[in-house]
Amino acid sequence: GQIVISLSISLWYFNRDRKLVSNATFLKAVSIATFYHLGTAAFGSLVIAIIKTIRTILTYMEKKAARSKQKVVLVIMRILKCLLWCLEKCVKFVNKQAYIQTAIFGYPFCKAARMGFFLILRNSLRISAVSVVSQFILFIGKVFITVASTVPGYLYLEKNYGNELNFVMVPTLLIAVTAYAASEMFNEVFGMSISTILQCFVADEEMFEGDERFAPSSLAGTIDSTQQGTKKKKKVVPDGGN
Repeated sequence: GQIVISLSISLWYFNRDRKLVSNATFLKAVSIATFYHLGTAAFGSLVIAIIKTIRTILTYMEKKAARSKQKVVLVIMRILKCLLWCLEKCVKFVNKQAYIQTAIFGYPFCKAARMGFFLILRNSLRISAVSVVSQFILFIGKVFITVASTVPGYLYLEKNYGNELNFVMVPTLLIAVTAYAASEMFNEVFGMSISTILQCFVADEEMFEGDERFAPSSLAGTIDSTQQGTKKKKKVVPDGGN
């Protein structure tokens, strides 16, 4: 799914005439991902699956250590689980960058992960600034979708079925869970699109000069202003007496 989203965005971005972008672009992205990049997707998923399997084994060993009251082994198992959790988060982040690089340049997984890492390293300030802003927007969107669905749902149930239902909060809770799941799926697509556009923009800057670039001026201005705004927030004001 992430590769298809990244391919769709990259095909849209690196197109001189964006009016030609249509549903066929998405179908083209699906076909490219299916015939050329299934191995990359499978490799990234395999790495995550191996880490999850090791964590499951450690959980089993932790329970056995807890039953046998082996405190030292229990502490070691918990430390290893914590380290594997951190490793899993890092690998998921690397996978995401690798999929985007694969979508843009067609690299295999290992090369895509390496190139994505160095691209982020070269543009760390800009990418971190946009990431912070985008994460905040995604969080607001998640809260808004959940609340905007749950509150009207509760009011509707209370007005029309309040006398028939023994406990209105149960269906209201189901509405909230469904709305939250829908917001998570939406944010996953939206977040992947933001990351892909950002990497496309950086790659565009590095590969092309001036009028040869694909980025519209509005996009360049938005990214630059976001970076400058983050710089101002992080600037330390010196004490007047020193």
